[in-house]
Amino acid sequence: MGENIQRHDMIERDKRLMTLVTQHQRQIFSYIYALVPDRHDAQDLLQETNLVIVEKFDEFQPGTDFAAWACQIAWWRVRAARQKFARSKVVFDDTVVEAVSQTAVTMREELSERHEALAGCLQKLHPRDREMIITRYEPGGGVEEAAQRSGRSLQATYKALMRIRKLLHDCVSNQLPAAATT
Repeated sequence: MGENIQRHDMIERDKRLMTLVTQHQRQIFSYIYALVPDRHDAQDLLQETNLVIVEKFDEFQPGTDFAAWACQIAWWRVRAARQKFARSKVVFDDTVVEAVSQTAVTMREELSERHEALAGCLQKLHPRDREMIITRYEPGGGVEEAAQRSGRSLQATYKALMRIRKLLHDCVSNQLPAAATT
């Protein structure tokens, strides 16, 4: 009986961990990428950070800011990897890395609000327009792919994408002040 309860607790812990990691993966990567000069190095550091998050998840205090906790782990992974980056052409000293880190922490909340606003605005688009913009920005997608899928010429697709981007920009801009006052 005790084993079943313990197993159930571990399954619930793993579900919470996977939910939090999945939900904040883009934020953690953006934070790391702001601190290192190479995208591939940032991806490697993200994987290392994820491993440490899994190892140390029992130390995370539920109800606190998971993204901030995970970014702190990422910060230490970046610091540990500084010798490797010292051999690259672009080297930032510790004061620059610290300043970027503080800026990234400050911007995280604003970026999260913008991401939520963008998701809402995407849902408001006409399905045809939403499909076009998603096709344009999905991995392996592009303007040519969006044109082909929509049956439009390349020039018409560029114009449509410009119009859709403007709609999304205006929608997000209009939602943010409302979100800040609530």
